[in-house]
Amino acid sequence: MSRVMVDARGLAAGYGKKEKVIRGLNFTLASGLIHGLIGENGAGKTTLLRVLAGQLHYEGELRVFGVDPFDNPTVLDRTILAGIDAPLPGSWSPRKLMAVAAARYNSWNEGRALELSKRFELPFGKAYSSLSRGQKSATSLVLAIASGCELLLLDEPYLGLDLRKREEFYRILREEMDRGGRTILLSTHHLHESEKLLDTVLYLKAGEVRINGPAHELSEQILEVFGAAEEVERLLRQLGSVPELRREEISIGRRSIIDLREQPALADAAYDLAHQIGGRLRVSGITLEQAVLAMSGEKR
Repeated sequence: MSRVMVDARGLAAGYGKKEKVIRGLNFTLASGLIHGLIGENGAGKTTLLRVLAGQLHYEGELRVFGVDPFDNPTVLDRTILAGIDAPLPGSWSPRKLMAVAAARYNSWNEGRALELSKRFELPFGKAYSSLSRGQKSATSLVLAIASGCELLLLDEPYLGLDLRKREEFYRILREEMDRGGRTILLSTHHLHESEKLLDTVLYLKAGEVRINGPAHELSEQILEVFGAAEEVERLLRQLGSVPELRREEISIGRRSIIDLREQPALADAAYDLAHQIGGRLRVSGITLEQAVLAMSGEKR
C-alpha cells in the first residue's frame, strides 16, 4: 500500500513581500506513483515544486517524508528538482555536473547516467551554457534520474526536446516506475502525450488547487453527451442535478460535458439511458486533457 509522501494543509508561498503565488493549498501525494502537476503559466507550479524541494519558505503545514522540508537534509538528500529553469553552473560541462552529482548523492547510479547520456546524445565536454535548450533539459533529467533520489520533481523537463527524444523521455519514466522506489511529480502542459503515464492529477489555477485525485476518475466520470438537443436535455433531466461543465450547440445537435465525480454511480446510468432513449444520442468518455480543459473553462 502506498504511503503519503507529501501532505499539505493551508500551504502558501511567494517571493518577498509580494502577494502569495500559491495560497491555501490542501492536497496529498502518495508514494510510488506518477503525479501530474498541471495548470496555466503563472498558476504556481514552479513555486510549489521549489517549496516541496525544500528551497523556499512557506506558510501553513507541509510534510515531505513526514518532516518539514525547508532546508532539511532528510528531504534534500532524497529529493531532486530538475528542469531547464533549475539553475546549473553555465561554465560546467555535463561531465563535470555528473561528477559533482556523484559526490553529492550517495545513491548516484553512474551506469544509469552514462546510459541515459548516450540515449539523449549529450555532448559531455561542452559548457552547459552553450548547450541547446533540449540538451539542457536532457542534462537536467539525466542528473535527476541517476541521482537515485526517491522523490523526483520534474519541472517541464521535456522543453526543447524533439518528438523522438520526448518519446525517449516518457520511456525512461516508465522504466523508472518499473524499477520501483520512485515517486514523480511531473509539471506538464503536454497532457495529450503524458496522460497515459499519470496516476493522479494535481491541477492548480490562480494559485489554488482545483483538482487533486486519480487521473482515471476524470476520464471515466466526466462524460460527453452528444446528440439532438432535445435528446441530450432529456437524458440530463433523467440523471437529475449534475454539473454541466460545457455546452456546445452545433448544427446537428448539442454536445455537453457533464461531471459525475460526486455521483460516480450515475456513469453507468448515463450509458443505459442513452441506450434506452436511442436515436443518435451518444455518451462517451473523454481524454484527460479534455476533462481538465472542461473543468478549467478553457477552450482548445
